[in-house]
Amino acid sequence: MKKIAFLFSKLFFWGFALFSAFVIPISILSFLEYFFNWDIPFVEIIQRKELNFAVIASVGIEFWLSYSVILMWATFIYYSIYFYVLQSFFKIFMIEKTFEEYSLKKLTFFYKLNFIPIIIGFFGITIRYTMFDMLRFDEPHFFVLLHLIIAFFLYFYQDLIKKGNNIQQENDLTI
Repeated sequence: MKKIAFLFSKLFFWGFALFSAFVIPISILSFLEYFFNWDIPFVEIIQRKELNFAVIASVGIEFWLSYSVILMWATFIYYSIYFYVLQSFFKIFMIEKTFEEYSLKKLTFFYKLNFIPIIIGFFGITIRYTMFDMLRFDEPHFFVLLHLIIAFFLYFYQDLIKKGNNIQQENDLTI
């Protein structure tokens, strides 16, 4: 089961990294075409309901052209890093000695990495509530809640690894 989890995390990392490596440059080109009126052959700018969209010909990728595309780039880069760290997190379970400093460092980094979307999501929810005076549970809230739950469980696992590391160090010092 450990190897399956590691394999899936590796597949998620490579899948997301390759998808990001494809979508980010294409979206940058469409962003440049839209704002600087460049003519890029495979990008088409269309307008629907007074909103401008970029359509990547023959691929089926379409996104809204505004400065929120920069948030999309940041999200793709973040989740590429996130899945890479998740892959190294699952690798902890496959090594022979789990209660070591290496495992604790990887776990701590993964734990802290989960707080980035929590903080950004909290500010986004607060800004949305103050500007539009509405609060409803939708997809961004789900991701914030998901990362909060993951961070909660990682905190307990991190505490367990710290205690195991202390016991391992005491055991190594005994004669």
